[in-house]
Amino acid sequence: MKRLFALLSLSMAALCAQAAPPAHAAHACVDARLANLQQASRLPGFAVAVVSDRDVLYQRGFGYADLQARRPYTVDTVQNVGSVSKTVIGVALVKAIELGYFGLDTEIDSILPFKVRHPHTGLPITVRHLVTHTSSILDDDEVYGHSYIVLPGSGQTSPLREQFARTFTVPGRADPGLGAFLKDYLAVGGRHYKPGNFAKPAPGSAYHYSNIGSALAAYLVELRSGERFDAFTRRTIFAPLQMRATSWRAEPAHAGRQALAYNRRHQPYPPYALITYPDGGLTTSAADLARFLMAMVKGYKGGEGVLSKAGFTLLFDPQFAPDALPAGSPAGEPNSGVFWRIRRNGQVGHTGSDPGVTAFMFIDPTSGTGRLLITNTEFSGPGEEDDPKLVRRFREVWQTLGQVRGEVR
Repeated sequence: MKRLFALLSLSMAALCAQAAPPAHAAHACVDARLANLQQASRLPGFAVAVVSDRDVLYQRGFGYADLQARRPYTVDTVQNVGSVSKTVIGVALVKAIELGYFGLDTEIDSILPFKVRHPHTGLPITVRHLVTHTSSILDDDEVYGHSYIVLPGSGQTSPLREQFARTFTVPGRADPGLGAFLKDYLAVGGRHYKPGNFAKPAPGSAYHYSNIGSALAAYLVELRSGERFDAFTRRTIFAPLQMRATSWRAEPAHAGRQALAYNRRHQPYPPYALITYPDGGLTTSAADLARFLMAMVKGYKGGEGVLSKAGFTLLFDPQFAPDALPAGSPAGEPNSGVFWRIRRNGQVGHTGSDPGVTAFMFIDPTSGTGRLLITNTEFSGPGEEDDPKLVRRFREVWQTLGQVRGEVR
């Protein structure tokens, strides 16, 4: 049996080495390559997908959603995807613009029930500033870094529960609600307000990545729509795209499909939620996220669906001229659509990370496809450097997805 397996492996390797293997064989090669990468890495499990504007070209899960129970990680496994969530904020915000709630240059003070001004200049902050991370709003680690909530129950005892509670939560804190948290942090007189919550450069002039600013953009949609942001996105995005496993926190109905989130030593974190949930709390599966990404590729290529053609143009078009980028713009992602980051290589999308999770999702204009990769582990824990081996394996998985071409699967 071992000899037969070895011969089959050699045959597959020879086929994969062809310059242009048949499409079905190319997918088998991708299967084999990704399975090998999972086994050789410390990625507990992951799922991937490649889509066009019409079809899911490839999707598959590898490894385990639960290492102890040896429960496989599949395309229907559900997990948090970190800041990939911000792509949903972008779509929701453009939908709000289409509905006439506000525009990109609307001053947020005209929408909020409390006042938020740049304390160092007195200048207003606009919606455009929020979606491009140029609002000047900063994430204070002492406040935002402790804004996670440990949820009851996990199916197994987590040795990280007490450590997580110390690092990411404030003991006894209840969820105050999105609006109350933002008011406490951003409005003069708020419990956590201070001028240092804002960078000194004027709004619009410098890039400062802000989770709290992103959650504030979602809150504007909530205020003008008259419904909670989670309800608005379910009605306008998730339901039309049949994303039935997608929500903004782990739900009891998905307990049997939920991946455990592991640190890089394979210790599970307790289940958690975010007070500022729109900025990073999206809980979904690779299959659901592939449906979302397919709709986005269609829109990028001039189609319509959850947004109009003009809406998709607004979502993806660069907000800055190449010679007028904000100070401090990241070299790898120098420009921005509406929360969709535009990479130097032209790809458009977002990355995501949170305790025990990592995610990538990008549209590639050259191939006209979209790729996604989600895994139930992190590159580094609090105060740690990224694990170079994990980062390398993750990149190898991502690069392998680039081999997928054309055949629907």
